[in-house]
Amino acid sequence: MFLEKYTKLNKFVYGVNSGYGGSADVRNTDAIENQKSLILFLNCGISNRVMNPGLVRASMLVRANSLSNARSGVRPEVVQLLCDMINNNIVPVVPLRGSISASGDLMPLSYIAACMSGMKADSPVYFNGSTSASAKTVFDRCNLSFITFMAKEALAVINSSSCAATLAAVNLFDFGSLILLSELVSAMSVEVLHGRMESFHPIVHENLQHFGVKEFLEAINKLLRGSQFVRSNKIYDISNTNCGLAQDRYPLRTSPQWFSPLIETLSESIRKINVEINSTNDNPIIDHINEKVIHCGNFQVSNTAVAMDQTRQSVQMCAKMIFAQLSEILNFHMTDGLTPNLSGCDYTNDFGFKGVDIALASYVSEIQTLNSPVTNQVLSAEMHNQAINSLALISSRMTAESIELLKMILSSSIICLCQALDLRWLQKKVNESLKISLSRMSFPVSKS
Repeated sequence: MFLEKYTKLNKFVYGVNSGYGGSADVRNTDAIENQKSLILFLNCGISNRVMNPGLVRASMLVRANSLSNARSGVRPEVVQLLCDMINNNIVPVVPLRGSISASGDLMPLSYIAACMSGMKADSPVYFNGSTSASAKTVFDRCNLSFITFMAKEALAVINSSSCAATLAAVNLFDFGSLILLSELVSAMSVEVLHGRMESFHPIVHENLQHFGVKEFLEAINKLLRGSQFVRSNKIYDISNTNCGLAQDRYPLRTSPQWFSPLIETLSESIRKINVEINSTNDNPIIDHINEKVIHCGNFQVSNTAVAMDQTRQSVQMCAKMIFAQLSEILNFHMTDGLTPNLSGCDYTNDFGFKGVDIALASYVSEIQTLNSPVTNQVLSAEMHNQAINSLALISSRMTAESIELLKMILSSSIICLCQALDLRWLQKKVNESLKISLSRMSFPVSKS
């Protein structure tokens, strides 16, 4: 093995024959004990709140994928054990907090390494969703053996950004789905408010060629094709004083331009996270082909942190737009004939969706409090060695909270919109019936 030969030449390799971080000036000759000491000092988390086991399991997969690039100096057995744990649904219990995502997500991943090596053999693990059995019991049941980490192997498992990148990937998948749902909600809002289709004419994108605008316009036009509630692109005669607003208010008319940067931010963030989860991001990189050890900082996941900060801002913007659309729909002064609060019966006693309106304001306000960029909050840590750190996992966690609130906003909005469309349909049918009835009625003409 190249790394073993390299260290026998008394050449420095961080984390193999040295201490860690700001203590890298310490020299160590026992590589195996050095790996154990790394796991030991990082297993300092407070487990009153723990990571979702699904997230931990996915992080193990991302870690195995990275190690399989053969640039981390680990044996195939390390990758195989991670895969065996994943396939047998064995998931370590990992504290939720404690990572600054600078030299990777050190604390969370150290709990995975501790489970793999048997240092937490008596601690409970998730096994098929339950935490009733110890790691040793579960490993024995699955015919698996704990591994003894050789030089650099524990460091390779721990010194990476896999937890932050994994949660970021989950967040982006969820937000992508919510963007699609927001396009549907916006289309339904256009119908409910008798919106004008000219706001979504193809010439809009021809004169503002952001690809996010194009995608939103295509979606809205497809969703509203054949709608009986939207208004055509007709020109209004200014002598007609009863035609109402000649153009829609901003929540409808500027929705393509509002959603465009959200769509584009999502696309760019997906690109960044795709790079992260398929990269070698531990230190040092072992270039066994050219027989070099490269000390670097691929664990500094600023791209993930910035992507999550920007995604969280996009979530907030999405929530603001949906709230603005619903505020217009729930205000009967602005709806061209809908009942107050979308009441389905006697609106003097039935206040319909007034409570939902208040709840939506609460959800949006909470999203706004989560919108502060995490990357602004960096503190120097660990003997000033980690003086700059990305805080990517914290940013990913806050983004997950924002996305959960956006789900609540959209689900509440869809219920309101379904009620509003039902009322519009009833209104339409009643008007049609009245016209038919009136056309069949004959009125006596008085003779003077």
